[in-house]
Formats: sequence, C-alpha cells, structure tokens
Amino acid sequence: MSLHTRSSIVVAGAIVLVAASAASSKDDGLPKLDIQKQCQKTQKATDEFTGTKNPDAFNLCVRTEQSAREKLAERWATTSALDKTSCVHPADWSPSYFEWLGCLDTRDYMRTLRKAHPEVMAVSKLCPIVYWQLDGSIASVVTCPLR
Repeated sequence: MSLHTRSSIVVAGAIVLVAASAASSKDDGLPKLDIQKQCQKTQKATDEFTGTKNPDAFNLCVRTEQSAREKLAERWATTSALDKTSCVHPADWSPSYFEWLGCLDTRDYMRTLRKAHPEVMAVSKLCPIVYWQLDGSIASVVTCPLR
C-alpha cells in the first residue's frame, strides 16, 4: 500500500471519528458551558458597547443562563437529533443556553403552526417557496422563475 493511500485512509478515518464524536456528543447530554466566563464576556462587551457599567448585568446573565440550562436539561432526552444539530452549537464564538432554548422553542412553535394551519404554511408568493416537513426539515423547494 502506498504512502498516499495510507495517508488518505488515516485522514478519512479521522474525519469519520470527529463526525461520529460530534454526533454522539449531541445525544450524550447537554453540552456544558462555563456560564460565569460567558457572562463575564457578555458583560464586558455590553459595557464597551454602551460606554457604561451595569453591575446587575452579570448576575442577570447568570440567572438567565442557569434557568435556560435547567429547562434544556429537562427536555434534552426528548429533543430530536435534528433540532439539536440545528440549534445547539457549543463551539460557536458565544454559545448560550438561552439562545439554544430560544431556537428549540421557535422550532417547536413552527411545527405547531404547520400542524394547525398547513394551508397557510404552504402558500407563499415569495420566491423561493420552501415546503417544510413537520419535523422542521425541508421537504422541497420551488425556485423562482427567471424574469
């Protein structure tokens, strides 16, 4: 076996392991974030943006993140893999339990709307037209005609 072939196999294997690790980490449990560190960064950015110091911002951030984490933990086992993949990004610049919870809530709300009003959700005069599955994935897309 040539060196090039062995290198390709090693690289392909590494990619598969990384992908499998990322996929399984989504299902193993809610990712852990350092709330204190995240809220310190958030307060610093807010103070710099506004030019003022808000001493309550840090404590509010911590309480909000802890509350969101508790709610996410309660529903984690019943959250679909698709929703986790779409909403939960622990490696992003500024990951947040509050943002993840908001994303999951929005996806749930859209599914509820689609079930309650399928005739409205499929009708649009805007292009492209996207038809959605109840699970939030895209069923089909109709592109815009060229004018």
